[in-house]
This record gives sequence, C-alpha cells and structure tokens, in this order.
Amino acid sequence: MTQPPTVLVTGASSGIGRTCAERFARRGHDLVLVARDETRLAALAGQLRRETGVAIDVLRIDLTNPADVALVETRLRDDAGFDRRESVTIPPLADAALWADFDAARQALRPAFANAKPADRYRAPTTAAA
Repeated sequence: MTQPPTVLVTGASSGIGRTCAERFARRGHDLVLVARDETRLAALAGQLRRETGVAIDVLRIDLTNPADVALVETRLRDDAGFDRRESVTIPPLADAALWADFDAARQALRPAFANAKPADRYRAPTTAAA
C-alpha cells in the first residue's frame, strides 16, 4: 500500500483548519500544520501523533506576512512528499506560460484581499496593566 501524500493545512490551530488536520491525519496523511499560534499547533500535533502515528511538522507562519508566505511556497516547492498533481495544493499547469499568467493574475489580485488590520481574533493577546 502506498503512503498518501503529505497535506499542508493552513489555519490548523482552530476551526475548519483543525478539523481538516484531524481528518487527514486519521486517513494516514503526514501533515504540515501552519498557523500563527505555535502553542495550539504543537498541542494539536502532539495529540494527532499519539492518536494516528503520522509525521507532523509545525510551521509558525503568519500568512498576512509576505516573507512567511514565501517560506510556505518554498516548503511546497522543495518537499518531495507533496503530490504536485493535487489541484488544491498546486494547480496542474504543465505549460510554463500558463503558470506565469496565473501567478501574475494572483499577484495583481493580492492587494484587493488585504485587510487594513487583522480581525480581532487574529491579533496577539495584550496583557492588561496591573
């Protein structure tokens, strides 16, 4: 039996991302978990390793930071465990010109999706003065 491909899950520390991570792990996929809350990611990774035995890497990444996005892109490009035929992970564009067109369109659209400030739930907790 062949090993299922590795799955990268963004927003894995809570909500839908966490649920996706749990489901993929139970199906035997190794995982790369991505989110800003490293404490919750580490706790989830430990739980899923114990329950399923899959290999899990944790990346503390803020996807609103272009440098962090570049780290994820590098990981996807360089890691042989990812199935590059999977359209959810990387679109299967065999023609380099089509890929360049896709990337140019994606880059042109990125500013339209930026928020002036992150939603409250994504902000780092502040410590109240005593």
